[in-house]
Amino acid sequence: MNSYTLGITGSWWIFTICALAGIALSWWSYQVTNPPLTAVRRFLLGSLRALALTLLLFALFEPVLSMIRASLADPRLAIVIDKSLSMGLKDGRIDRAKALKQAIASSNVGSLNEDDIEIIAFGEDAKGNIPTLAKADSIPATGLYTNITKALKVLSDADESDAVQAAILFSDGAVNAGANPIYEAEVFGRPVFTVGIGDSLDPRDASIQSILVNEIVYAGTKVPVSVTVRATGFPESSNATVAVYDNGTLIGKESISLQSGLSTYSVSVQYVPSQPGIHKITARVSTAGNELTQKNNELSEFMKVLKQKRIISVFAGSPSPDLTFVKSVLERIPESKIVIHVQKQGSEFYPPAPSAQSLSEAESFVMIGFPIASTPASLMQMIKKEAENGKPLMFIASQQVDYQRLSPLEPYLPFSVTSTSQQEFLAMPNVQEGGESSPVMRILGDGRDAERWNALPPIYKTETFVDVKPESEILATIRIGSAPVQEPLIMTRTFAGKRSLAVLGYGLYRWKLLGMAPDVARGSNDMPDILSAFIDQSIQWIGASEKEQLVKIRSSRKFYIGGEKVELIGQVYDASLDPVDDAIVSVTLTGPNTKRDIRLANMGAGRYTASVSGLPAGDYFYQGSAAKGSVLGKDDGRFVVGTESAEYLNLKMNAPLLRSMAEITGGHFYTPNTVSRFLDDLKKHPRFTQTSIVKETELALWNNVWLLMIAITAFAIEWFFRKRSGLV
Repeated sequence: MNSYTLGITGSWWIFTICALAGIALSWWSYQVTNPPLTAVRRFLLGSLRALALTLLLFALFEPVLSMIRASLADPRLAIVIDKSLSMGLKDGRIDRAKALKQAIASSNVGSLNEDDIEIIAFGEDAKGNIPTLAKADSIPATGLYTNITKALKVLSDADESDAVQAAILFSDGAVNAGANPIYEAEVFGRPVFTVGIGDSLDPRDASIQSILVNEIVYAGTKVPVSVTVRATGFPESSNATVAVYDNGTLIGKESISLQSGLSTYSVSVQYVPSQPGIHKITARVSTAGNELTQKNNELSEFMKVLKQKRIISVFAGSPSPDLTFVKSVLERIPESKIVIHVQKQGSEFYPPAPSAQSLSEAESFVMIGFPIASTPASLMQMIKKEAENGKPLMFIASQQVDYQRLSPLEPYLPFSVTSTSQQEFLAMPNVQEGGESSPVMRILGDGRDAERWNALPPIYKTETFVDVKPESEILATIRIGSAPVQEPLIMTRTFAGKRSLAVLGYGLYRWKLLGMAPDVARGSNDMPDILSAFIDQSIQWIGASEKEQLVKIRSSRKFYIGGEKVELIGQVYDASLDPVDDAIVSVTLTGPNTKRDIRLANMGAGRYTASVSGLPAGDYFYQGSAAKGSVLGKDDGRFVVGTESAEYLNLKMNAPLLRSMAEITGGHFYTPNTVSRFLDDLKKHPRFTQTSIVKETELALWNNVWLLMIAITAFAIEWFFRKRSGLV
């Protein structure tokens, strides 16, 4: 059934009145002419003008012709075939490739007309529009993953005119990529018939399912490596051996006894990494043999090993109670080495004296009453150089601090000094609204932390006035007696991945001796140790800064299957953390007998990418940098090419999934032995019927060139005859 509708912008009544007025005006203009014309010529010229005016008026009303065509289309069947690696396995009793071929033949889908079927093959991706079943059969089972959802999405997104009213899926159902296919089957909204290929019983096979290891550890500390092993189909009391390797060196081995009724086993190995760097931890399981496949007997994971202990360098202008109390807190921080540099009179230091090497080994700096007037300028320049590299700073004032000597570090501190005097006074902390929510200021986290801070005894402060930098956050100001003063006491700053913290008061020991100690002496524990919590959390906070925040270069995955394309992804930011689009991002890739220099392409918004194909199997290291005039930053990493596919981790046919897909959508589940019933079930299915296809087309007549050409031609013919008739 077809229907046609002509619509215009505005009212048909207005158009009709205007058109009749134009026709009347055209004929009236030729009633009296000079020289006189015959009646036939007057009629001809008037008609031409009326036609041209009517067509132009018609175009002004923007006419649109709507055409609706409806037709019945015969139902079509989608044949969806799994071509992932697992479909090429030979189970203990079943050759899956042969079983797939037999199932397709037994289903009799080949007897359907080619116009009535849509063939789709899938692995990690889906490929449609395959012309024949013979062509589909020639596609090798090399898909690296099983993604049924992607295949069904091709059907869900298809145009209504495809008239696909049902689908039959040939697969083992061992999904390892994409979302749950049941959801996409429901979106498809038509019956899905499923054919299970493979054995639903567990084959004889052992595999490493997972490795659990800390992503970041310290050298010299004990690290647990937890391995999950799956073993099925082995005789009672069989043995398996799990070995764990660090960069190919054996670090632990354990034997497990395989038992019937138990398929998952856990193995834990403890070892102590000695060298910093990125380590490849590999677990390998071995059995007596006769497994379905040994391609899943090994799994690897990466672990970043940092230097044995993080070194915190503490600089003090002189021995002081603040130094003693802060040192006692720092020495309790696990996995940390505290190096104290205390200045004597003059420019000398008590041992150990600071050096360029000791400063380069430190990860953060704490300055207590430092620098003083006699501090060497060369030392301040060395600390400045380390701060430029992103090392965090914590500053605690004193009466003897020389702020002129401190000026080289001012770009990295939360404040800049406007004036200073050694005149001192007592001030209490006044925590700003929201300041207690900072991880630095948190005590118990029960909503009363600000109250605890504000109840602390006063500490000393000099008449030093500062400007707070825009990136800084004031956590506490001061209170003199009961009068609040808007002068900062505690502040933090995060800028370009660098963190710093400043306390512009001193005598912090008073918080413990006068605040907490009296309560402890009375046997009360109501007052927590705020000083220890503050110092501990401050060190943790400044130490959490990201050294490589401005430039990040990563591979899209840590492990690639042989033949997969490796994608490198970079992100580049400037000091204000705005994306940098015109940087030069380059990576040097080093692997087995391979070294490549790669330039990443600019994708906009500070993102850069490059794809690398054809890498041989092995371990690869990459070092990258981003530059724009000068080097903005560097990053490095590691990945592996040649790992086995996830297809080998689950070798059993997932019959429950395939059965659920069929039941939810109104289809049926078959095995290769029962699929011969499929065509009969399909033809009887109430939803596999002819479908009505409606196509709606709109044709804009107002900008149709023929409409305008007819109007112009009518005007031209009228003008021609007017000239021939002697009319002006």
